[in-house]
Amino acid sequence: MTRVLLITPYGYENQGVRMLSAVLRREGFDAPILYMKAWRNNDIQPPTDRELGLFQKVIRQQDPDVIGIGFGTPYLRIVTELTRLAREVSDAHIIWGGVHPTISPEDCIDHADSVCIGEGELPLLDLAAAIRDGEPPDGIANLWVRHGDEVVRNPPRPLIQDLDTLPYGHQLLGAEMLVLEDDKVVARDPSVDNTMYRIHASRGCPFKCAFCYNSQYRQIYADLGKYHRQRSVENVLQEIELARTVRPGLKRIRFDDDSFVFPRAWIEEFCREYTRRVGLRFDILLNPTTVNERNLRMLKDAGLDHVQVGIQAGSDEEREKQYQRKGSNQDTLELARLLADIGIAVTYDVILDNPLSSRADKQAMLDLLLQLPRPYNLFLYSLVVFPKSFTATTLLAAGVITEEDVEGRATKSFEQFRLSLSYPRSNEDTFYASLISMASKGFIPRSAVRALASSETLREHPTPVRYGAEVANAVKLGSVAYKMLRRGELSVFKLAEYASFRRRLIQ
Repeated sequence: MTRVLLITPYGYENQGVRMLSAVLRREGFDAPILYMKAWRNNDIQPPTDRELGLFQKVIRQQDPDVIGIGFGTPYLRIVTELTRLAREVSDAHIIWGGVHPTISPEDCIDHADSVCIGEGELPLLDLAAAIRDGEPPDGIANLWVRHGDEVVRNPPRPLIQDLDTLPYGHQLLGAEMLVLEDDKVVARDPSVDNTMYRIHASRGCPFKCAFCYNSQYRQIYADLGKYHRQRSVENVLQEIELARTVRPGLKRIRFDDDSFVFPRAWIEEFCREYTRRVGLRFDILLNPTTVNERNLRMLKDAGLDHVQVGIQAGSDEEREKQYQRKGSNQDTLELARLLADIGIAVTYDVILDNPLSSRADKQAMLDLLLQLPRPYNLFLYSLVVFPKSFTATTLLAAGVITEEDVEGRATKSFEQFRLSLSYPRSNEDTFYASLISMASKGFIPRSAVRALASSETLREHPTPVRYGAEVANAVKLGSVAYKMLRRGELSVFKLAEYASFRRRLIQ
């Protein structure tokens, strides 16, 4: 049996690699997965020397015909080293795929035998068949294939339109899984004790925000089929039902769709059937411009108790100019009031540390957050610049960053993906980040935050504000953890992700 070893660095919950394994196994290929170290919030640790040695040992033991490595831009250097080590002990065809190879294949083709651009299920299946049959993979759509100094660049194929034709993730089908972490290799599903099940009911996104890979994927797939596609309600529910038989301790379903946007008929069927057949609490991601009150109330009745909403910027001008994101502060405020009225908890996504943000932009963000109904949570993100994005182009053109600041060369996301107040930044940025963190704390009066914001002394010397924000956040995190514990959602998996000083979130 042709063996395809799939490797995912820092991706215990990588849904893409699970799907690849399922597709390969359905067609008769052996497709084990190696999870190469865990993602830890703001605490990404490169492999140790012992872990690199164990990596080579796994390669020798697995003896694969194909090695597939899927990864994002931050891990380019690590994957390059893993590939070099794999070649020392294996003659397998090595293919790279994922977000970074799709966006920047020219960075990758000198290291891999082939690079997959875009959706990988069918190209990888074709590659495995070619290797099995002893045929060259030169003509496989979506692949760049290297022959010495020559590269065959095949065009992308049309997007998969009927997502129901794809199998469910491999974790439901019993594929072999290995976890390499903490200087040892263990055979197990790394998310088996996670009380939350993550699922995508769609692919693609109806939006094209500058900071997101979807804007670049849309360019690659122009005229190659509908980009934002939905699975049927029945297909989604069958996966969840099967997941519950494998993981009976599930407490929550997380819909990881970039934005939970579906036709009304889909929402109506989903709410009716989800209530009857599943009944677990669930959460979704929302864009304020797509909210329909009737749909939201139906989802609430079906079990929706939390949404994650992207604000990104505090002023309409910054949101449009810097991030190419539609929507206004008024949209956000109207959604916030609706959520408060219905009784759905909310977390707002905010991006800070943009070098082009003015003082007025930062103040606008604080002002907006202070208008939102409490309680709410915050996910603060420090702007990470990815190659070829509109954000990268804009910042480079403005001369406020260099190519060395772009991920792939830089590794800022290893320690500052979610924003932490201890990270070095200007006094003004520390001042506003601290106040923005305080804005979500219901036990801090809004008037107190506004009073602090008016102090020029604290703006120039923000250390007291920062320490106050750290203490307030610790109190808030304790409250969040207690609520999760009461609901039975504070799993070992979540503690490993976030339970340390460096990994703490701002809520």
